Amino acid sequence: MKRLATFLFTALVACSSPSSTSPTPESDTGVSADAEGDTAVDPRAALAEAVRAAKWTKVAGAPQSAGKQDDVFFTSKTRGFVASGSESAIFRTDDAGASWKKVFEKSGSFFRSLLFVDDAHGFAGNLGAGLTPSISDSNPLYETRDGGDTWSPVTSMTGPAMAGVCNLAAADASHLFAVGRTNGPAFMLASSDGGASWTSTDLSASFSMLIDARFTSASEGILAGQNASGTRVCTIMRTTDGGKTLTPVFSSKTRNSLCWKLHFPSAEVGYVAVQDTTAGPPTFGKTTDGGKTWTELPLPDGGNPTAGYSAIGIGFLTDEIGWVVGSDAKKPAYRTFDGGVTWEPAPDLEGPINRFRFVDKNTAYASGRTVWKLEIPAK
Repeated sequence: MKRLATFLFTALVACSSPSSTSPTPESDTGVSADAEGDTAVDPRAALAEAVRAAKWTKVAGAPQSAGKQDDVFFTSKTRGFVASGSESAIFRTDDAGASWKKVFEKSGSFFRSLLFVDDAHGFAGNLGAGLTPSISDSNPLYETRDGGDTWSPVTSMTGPAMAGVCNLAAADASHLFAVGRTNGPAFMLASSDGGASWTSTDLSASFSMLIDARFTSASEGILAGQNASGTRVCTIMRTTDGGKTLTPVFSSKTRNSLCWKLHFPSAEVGYVAVQDTTAGPPTFGKTTDGGKTWTELPLPDGGNPTAGYSAIGIGFLTDEIGWVVGSDAKKPAYRTFDGGVTWEPAPDLEGPINRFRFVDKNTAYASGRTVWKLEIPAK
């Protein structure tokens, strides 16, 4: 039975998000006293304890890269895919990562992103020709209808030619979106028929680079990248008409910064990684109203607020528990248990991490030099 994998993941994760009511006072063990003096376990504290006890581990046998795997996407607990840009290939597992098979390889391509609407039907975004001499494949988008066994270029596109795709998003099974690209030009592809046909829109007047997107309906969504004019900074713009008009809702205060990945653990709470390689201080962005407004908040600066932090991967299990990781393996990965108010080094995860995916409230994957997996014991 068809289902939109992206929203299944979001819905499952959202189930583990805390309510908006005030928490019961708790002890360090997560045990609190109720009104009659009985003890009860605070589920948020219990989950935090379980996450601390769990460890990110490298998936044995997963694809390896000297740079990074660019995306990981699971359509179920057992079937998953990896987009390996540097290997010009897509890999699949049917046993929760115990073994992997290369299902597609295209010389000259650089597969950056994946989106599946069910176990069989999916898309892979290619960065497109012109970024480097080794990337010569000009087809921005590939499609499979048989669970990754075969792939073919998507050719049913109208509008100005799109150079390449950085990320893919879905509002529902019919309304799909693709955005790109790193180093420009900035375009968006949209489909209203489940990918049977696509229409491109030139957004280069608003973005110099278009990196990620999130849509909640055919018309309403947010786009993230770097603005096209003035001081180039990480910028998020909101649309309510499918991209025809864009309104800026977030601009980083850090010069020469770039918005990389977006992640929403629930409908209202979302985060964006701010890639800042040189200027500092390190930051990230957060929204609590579904992306209408954003606040820029600090990350640890390692004692040097001008060194910058090249944040790329960001992902949250709940509204409060999440991770952010940069492209520099020499700098620590970080985790938070309070929605980004405080951060600490993540002792068992290392950069680069390009994308986090949450299969359910107990299982997460991350794409880096290999595939990482987090299994949280059920309480």
